[in-house]
Amino acid sequence: MKFYRNAIILVVIVALLAGAYVLVRNIKANQPGTTQTKQYDKLTDYLSTDVESVTLKNKSGAYVIVKKDEDWALSEPADIRYDSSVLSSIVINSASIVADKVIEEDAQDLSIYGLDDPAIVTVKSKDGTSVTLEIGNQTPTGGGYYTKLQGKNKVYMISKYTGDKLLSGKNEIRTKQLFDMTTDDIMKFGLNRKGENVFISEKSEDKWNMVTPIKGSMNDSSFIPMLEALVNARATEFVEENPDDLSVYGLDKPAYELIFSTEATGEVKLQMGFERREDYTIYAKFDGEDEVFAIDTNTFTFLDKPLKEIVNIFAYIVNIQDVEKIDLTMDGKTTHMELDVYLDEEGNMDSDKDKFYVNGIDASGKDENGKQPFRKFYQALIGVCIDEIDLEGDPAGKQADITIEYTLKDGKMKVEYIPKDEHFYYVVRNGEYAGVLVKQRNKVEFGIEGMKQAYDTMMEFLADQQK
Repeated sequence: MKFYRNAIILVVIVALLAGAYVLVRNIKANQPGTTQTKQYDKLTDYLSTDVESVTLKNKSGAYVIVKKDEDWALSEPADIRYDSSVLSSIVINSASIVADKVIEEDAQDLSIYGLDDPAIVTVKSKDGTSVTLEIGNQTPTGGGYYTKLQGKNKVYMISKYTGDKLLSGKNEIRTKQLFDMTTDDIMKFGLNRKGENVFISEKSEDKWNMVTPIKGSMNDSSFIPMLEALVNARATEFVEENPDDLSVYGLDKPAYELIFSTEATGEVKLQMGFERREDYTIYAKFDGEDEVFAIDTNTFTFLDKPLKEIVNIFAYIVNIQDVEKIDLTMDGKTTHMELDVYLDEEGNMDSDKDKFYVNGIDASGKDENGKQPFRKFYQALIGVCIDEIDLEGDPAGKQADITIEYTLKDGKMKVEYIPKDEHFYYVVRNGEYAGVLVKQRNKVEFGIEGMKQAYDTMMEFLADQQK
């Protein structure tokens, strides 16, 4: 019984103590001046829409940001191609700056915070008021920057993110987009590799043609991505201005050069040097300028592409509706063909109304599969693919095994296949060696053998039609 009585007394005492604690706490809570809340000092307190300008002065230079129409613009200096989205971010972060904490109420030695030679940020409002901050060193942990209001000695810490924005310089403000153009603006494009020209192409009436080292239309599936890569090129990093030694970057003897021309820029040459494999970038600069930057190599996957993949793969290709006559000399005989491709008033084709003649015989008919053997032959004729590039070849003085003479609506084209050896033909167009070879014998549908097979099939079809 004594044990239970003592236990009851102990419970009562604990309850009384707990009640007393709650009472005292509530009394203190209701007394004025006893509530402790963390206070944050606002160093600037504007809406970004109320800001008239932001001026940055740091080791990189002085920059004045103002509103131009609906976007933020760089009014000083005027010669920098700036990124408006970066300027907007600077203004937003400058308009409302909250200190993370107070470091020292009345600092007597500002040098220990890097505030004896600070960067300056001035935020000016449309109502005429302004606030100027001074930004010093990063904190030892790197988590923020020391700062203070100009004319005051109270030192604060602001976040690293905000500090980085306030310390933006030329390389942060400028756009990393290398070019302000579209693919339609480019009139000429070429590639040099290790000091040697790979090709030069030019645009005529929206059609791209290679002009050196061989002549021919460009392979759009390979070529257009090159133009797109160029116009979308961005610097990943601005590395160095006026370097003493370009060889450090491999730019004394560039590995690659992209040459292009627009009406606005004239000829521009983008040079590339050493690759940085750790981040998949390559050092680059513009010819005639001495600033080195890095660009993403993943954008320029075509730099080592073989020439035969860049030029159109066909020995000679022409739309059937542009051809009036064909004279094919092969295996010691000449076959004369006439073409009358039907086009309505809107330029639409109708194969049922086409008229083709081979040696005066109507070849417009269709086989049991509803196909026109003549069209199949024509596709094989213009579909002979190049197999090799041979810029040193010389077919002069040699006789052609196969000659195709096209009478076009706007001129003539003579294509000759002249034996180089027992394996390849030189391709000659209008008496000029094209710099390309095709195999004499191959198993592809649209090679020389494929063309001969399509010719035999067409002639057999016509013979059957005459029976």
